[in-house]
Amino acid sequence: MVSILKLHLCIVENLRIALVEIGGSHDECLYTQFLALASIEAEITFVTTKDVYERNAHLHPFIHHVYFIKTTGKAYADFKRMKELVRYFKHQKIQKVVFNTAQGGHIRNIAFLLPKHIQAFGIIHTVRKFQGSFTQKIIHRAIKKYLVLSDDLLKRIETPVGISIGSFYPIDFPQFEQSIEKPKDAVWITITGGVENRRKDLSGFIQLVEQTPENVQFIFLGKTDPQREDVIELFKQLDERQLRNRIHIFEGFIDHPTFDAYLKQSDFLLPLIHPDTPSSEQYVVNQISGAFTLAYSYRIPLLMHEAYQQEEDLKLAAFFYTPASFKKAFEKAIHERTAKSEQIKQQGKWQSEAQHDIYLRFLETHH
Repeated sequence: MVSILKLHLCIVENLRIALVEIGGSHDECLYTQFLALASIEAEITFVTTKDVYERNAHLHPFIHHVYFIKTTGKAYADFKRMKELVRYFKHQKIQKVVFNTAQGGHIRNIAFLLPKHIQAFGIIHTVRKFQGSFTQKIIHRAIKKYLVLSDDLLKRIETPVGISIGSFYPIDFPQFEQSIEKPKDAVWITITGGVENRRKDLSGFIQLVEQTPENVQFIFLGKTDPQREDVIELFKQLDERQLRNRIHIFEGFIDHPTFDAYLKQSDFLLPLIHPDTPSSEQYVVNQISGAFTLAYSYRIPLLMHEAYQQEEDLKLAAFFYTPASFKKAFEKAIHERTAKSEQIKQQGKWQSEAQHDIYLRFLETHH
């Protein structure tokens, strides 16, 4: 069945497709799409910014054409740039366009300008966009098919009339040879991203550190600015409790090889999403944390607050805790870590081939 699908897409359509990512915040979703499209030998045009292009060298071998966009922040000038992009699509005889971040004003303008013979598809990262966003309703004029980033998010959506929505896990990440030395008895709990209170419950975090043994290291795998107020406050509190040596941060940008090397050595991923904090309003209900997809890809168990234990994906991939009783939950997690990792590995939907098929079917069945 798969081979017939691939044959249809590649030979009958001679697929010329554009992938658009001009927002610059969802690069991690691109690699799976490029691999899926490369498997059918599609001709790929990548529409993006110089920043996104330069920091994703692993995508370059798959790109046939690149079109750089630099937005100005001025409505009329940016509208003209989107008009030029649509003209380029026509010139290149692009048949399908996938918007890696199918929301916002620039995508609205492209959707408004896109001719009907170019089929448009989109990935939505925040399902709130389906709850009455006027901009999104304009985008729906061009995009009739969307993907969201988990089965659990899909269940929460009331699908608008005339729109089709599926779910997709972009679980492919580039692999590198770089390795990091890890002390023999060390346990690494990794928090993807830097230290910041907006997305992570830092006050709850201190409670967790206090309840773990000396051999446990907490690694913030993202750029942290040590001059930020929330960082200074966190370190002050850790110093008072003599726990500062348990935390590892990076003050500079982390490249893909380093990121990959640390993940391969991580025992657990900790998203630090706790109820009644700013992060809880954003994550789980309206969008997933990037840590979830990394957990499924790298087979690393998650540590999640028990408030989220009804989520089907997290039941498969996480150990649950409350900050007050983290010690007991963590002991169980240590004991059952290998079995949980194996459970993640065995899930059919978290296999690359399965996600490539889902993505290609999503493109092929557009009406």
